[in-house]
Amino acid sequence: MKQLLTSELDEFLTFVRSLDSLNDEVWFSPIGEGKWSIHDIIVHIMKWDEYFNRVTFQALAESEFPELTEHPDYLGYNELSVLYGKGMTKKAAMEETIRNRELMIDHLSRLEDRKFTMVYPGKRGFTLESYIREFFISHDQHHMKQIKDSLD
Repeated sequence: MKQLLTSELDEFLTFVRSLDSLNDEVWFSPIGEGKWSIHDIIVHIMKWDEYFNRVTFQALAESEFPELTEHPDYLGYNELSVLYGKGMTKKAAMEETIRNRELMIDHLSRLEDRKFTMVYPGKRGFTLESYIREFFISHDQHHMKQIKDSLD
């Protein structure tokens, strides 16, 4: 299961690398009316990976039973993420995104298998597997589809 999760998380890296050939006009233009640009979407995912590495993984490493919860202000965090990316080049955004995701995959691959199936405290009773699937893999797939659709 751990290997399947990390493989699915790795699919996002392949996708990001495939965007390298996009010109800046496509990269920085909104994907639709009132929508973010590809740049904003990629930076947004990058910052969630960073949050996992800095906060969630830290809790998993330090506590036997950390609470796995949603971010208390995920909309605000999304906006701060997009602001963080303003002024970043495509290359810098892609490199930081790849670095954060690779670190996330490395962190997960080093965790004991039992950490993926145990139910953690919290209102939603997440396992690490269900948490990763909901907040990262399905999130990746949603945004990858948005970007692919905008490029067709």
